Amino acid sequence: MRIVKQALEKEGHHVIDWEPLNHIEIYRNAQLILVADGGEDYRRSCEASGEPLLTSMSPETDPHPFDLEVSLVKTLVGPQRNRTAWELWQLHAEKRALRKAYLDHWNATKNRSKTGRPVDAIISPAVAYTACPHGLNYDSFYTTLGNAMDYACAVFPVTFVDPNVDIPLPPHEFHNHEDEAFYKLYHPDVFPGVPVGLQLIGRSLEEEAVIAMVEVVDGAVKKHAAEGIES
Repeated sequence: MRIVKQALEKEGHHVIDWEPLNHIEIYRNAQLILVADGGEDYRRSCEASGEPLLTSMSPETDPHPFDLEVSLVKTLVGPQRNRTAWELWQLHAEKRALRKAYLDHWNATKNRSKTGRPVDAIISPAVAYTACPHGLNYDSFYTTLGNAMDYACAVFPVTFVDPNVDIPLPPHEFHNHEDEAFYKLYHPDVFPGVPVGLQLIGRSLEEEAVIAMVEVVDGAVKKHAAEGIES
């Protein structure tokens, strides 16, 4: 994030910190909608071909070897069950309200930008870790925001893991047990040279603008890559 921020600022772009709004509520709502059938669609699709259900796709199991108790999804969603049509309608009504609140929140950034306009895009992680070992790609928190809000998004490469630079922070107080699990997943000796990417989130129906903005970001990062990160 610092690499991208500093590269954009050197190119004259104004970058402000994004203030999250209702992210846990959005994630919970999206997960409830996705598993409203109790995972039946997953199971039927796999049964038709005889293929096993990948653990990273299962709504009931967590493939993460460092998971301490239960996953964040299970904590928020609760036991798997089929939702009624009425319950699903209520979830979609909640989703529309969350989208309206996020739209207002985005538009309000005009009060913090130097242009007097709302920000053009949000730059955030795509996942809570670098490219990870096979079968452990479990985190969907950051990408769920774009899907739930119907935003146009693109993931782009930034750098690669350098074991001499990307040293883990000392053990600290974690937001939750899943945060701790992701912390334990990373080790410099396991991830040398692994790519690190971010995502750019634009507004609904702005796919072309998102592609253009990613090209701007990518160009800035490549131009200033050799300059390093300022502390």
